[in-house]
Amino acid sequence: MAAPNKSFPYQTRISLKLFCSSVLSILIFTIPLFFLVNQSLKDLGQFADTANTRQIKQLATQFLAAMAHEKARKYDEMFLHCQTTVTFLGMKAGEAYRQPAAGNVSWSALPTMTPSPVNSIFYTPESDPLITAFWGEKTIPPAIASELTALAQMDPYLALAKKNIHHAMAAHIMTRTGIGKYYTLNPDMRQACFNLPDPAEFDIRDGEPMTTFTRQSGSDFTFRWTRLYKDDVADGLMMTGVAPILDETGGFRGIAGMDIPLNNLIQDLDMDHPFFSDPDGLPGDFFAFLMDSHGRLISFPFSSLPRFGLDVDIGHFKQSDDILSLNLMDSRLPEVEQAVRHILDSDAYQNTLAVKDQPYVLASRRLAQTGWHIVLVSNEKNLLNSIRQTRLVMDANLSDILKSFLIYAGVVFLVALGCNYLGVRRFVRPLQHLTRLTRRISREEYSEKAPEDRSDEIGELSRAFNEMTRRLQRSQHREQSHIQALSRQAARLKELNEHLVYSDESERRMIASDLHDSVAQTLGMGISRTKDLIESDEPLRPDQITEIQTILEQAVREIRTLIYKLSPPILDDFDIDIAIGALIEETNARKGTAYHYINHVTGPVPLPHSLKVTLYRGVNELLTNIQKHAGTAKATIQVWINGPDICLQVEDPGTGMDVPPLTPSRKGGFGLYSLSERIQNFGRSPTITSAKGKGTKILLTAPANQTESHTHEEKNHHHRG
Repeated sequence: MAAPNKSFPYQTRISLKLFCSSVLSILIFTIPLFFLVNQSLKDLGQFADTANTRQIKQLATQFLAAMAHEKARKYDEMFLHCQTTVTFLGMKAGEAYRQPAAGNVSWSALPTMTPSPVNSIFYTPESDPLITAFWGEKTIPPAIASELTALAQMDPYLALAKKNIHHAMAAHIMTRTGIGKYYTLNPDMRQACFNLPDPAEFDIRDGEPMTTFTRQSGSDFTFRWTRLYKDDVADGLMMTGVAPILDETGGFRGIAGMDIPLNNLIQDLDMDHPFFSDPDGLPGDFFAFLMDSHGRLISFPFSSLPRFGLDVDIGHFKQSDDILSLNLMDSRLPEVEQAVRHILDSDAYQNTLAVKDQPYVLASRRLAQTGWHIVLVSNEKNLLNSIRQTRLVMDANLSDILKSFLIYAGVVFLVALGCNYLGVRRFVRPLQHLTRLTRRISREEYSEKAPEDRSDEIGELSRAFNEMTRRLQRSQHREQSHIQALSRQAARLKELNEHLVYSDESERRMIASDLHDSVAQTLGMGISRTKDLIESDEPLRPDQITEIQTILEQAVREIRTLIYKLSPPILDDFDIDIAIGALIEETNARKGTAYHYINHVTGPVPLPHSLKVTLYRGVNELLTNIQKHAGTAKATIQVWINGPDICLQVEDPGTGMDVPPLTPSRKGGFGLYSLSERIQNFGRSPTITSAKGKGTKILLTAPANQTESHTHEEKNHHHRG
């Protein structure tokens, strides 16, 4: 009979499911691929940016160090040139003092000098290329005239020195007697020379160039550089290289010097750095400075001093005794002080320095001639300008690549959808045919077969479908056979059930008969004896009590015997081999039989209680059958273990019998049929061997490894308790 057709509220064709599954698979593959490509491009860009940043930082630092080295070499040459020139001027001026002045003085060679109405200083005419001045006295005494005449030979040397040292603004000589010679090409500085303050207000001999030697306590008259000071004739701060002028006795007569403005040093230091300069950057993004071996600044851009923790105000500087003394070791910023210490301890140093959260790259080099340090400092953001531009270009390229990938992925996706649709359609067509055949088979129509010409899984499915159809046909025949067999089995079960009911009722009658024939009669006898004693007027005798006691003890024994028959307690405490041995001894003692028991079991035999009861009652039933039917009081009972089975054999030399088919018996007792059925419940069957006049041998086998559920065991113990 065909099964009823079930109707589902939402029916979806397998073709649509396959198509959607394929599309979903493509999306599942494409979307992670897109994110993977996108992430890979980002990682590539990040890696390239990191590598580019690291490489440019390394190259920039190396270039800055090389630039510092080149600047140091250049300034070594400049300072050496300046030192040599100034020392030469001092030596030549000293030679002028060492000449015998008295006999060689010619007043005609004395320069024409007139006092200035502005400051009372004697000057040569303004038209002279070299300015000579005297301010030591109100007049020019002969000794000063001789000194002026002797120093007149220094004029060409001063002009030549200024020409050779292009960084210098002026070359000059100043004596302790108040004579000054000054050569410069700067018209403002020339004009400023004629407007010096009155010596009564400030004597330029008290300025930094002269006091560099006059304030010392020793006799170290060698070339040296002054501190930064406010020049008397030029705007801004000045640094002067000075050499002493010594006479024939070694006495200090004055100084020869070359003036180098601080602005010239700063501008020269900041020149030729296109790699680091940013025309649109803030002031101080790149700068350089000089400091001596103690950290004192020689040249430094004032606009950058505050960011390095130093404050300075030169607005009150007026004369050459106003000295600028700044030391980076006094910076308010500990990181600057630490960096200066590293610079002073190293001939060459390069590192990064973070000042107020602004990273700087610095490189330093020690000057061999002076021991000073030239330091180049660049804002790190200037070094990374090219990196930022490269990053922008790379981001744009990555965006274009991603757009191209999306376009190509979309085209591939559409092509894949079309191919997927055609493939699903070709795949589903034979399945639709099989679906129609399935519906016909559900109506028990087996005439049409599925085509088996394909060699793929569809062909295999068609062949399997046809085979299934043939088996369904055979199954219908087997189903009819099974129905008939089940009918016979049901009849047999009904008959067995009736037998079990009858057996249960027989056992009840047997128990009732035993109680009536034994316990009831014994108790009745005891009650009768007790009643006689109560009704008798004679005194109670001990033998009468003893007789009643004997009757009651007999009743107790009979009750215990019945209990033992119903549920032998030995099965709860011992294994089956011990229990059977006890049964045989009890039977021999009670019935006077000569049953021989052979126990081949040497170890414990843990069996389920139900199996132990079945085997125990089976042996008891077989012994009872021997007593009733075998015509002998002898038998041999053996028990042994054979692999996974326990074997129990009962053999008697009695009359024997023809082995009949095992059918239910209504003559009472356990019955061979019932025993056989119970043994079969444990997966085995009894074996009966017998013949007329040759005795009988019955073998019972059961699996020794069966277990019984814990719940069932508890129930058994509960009932037994």
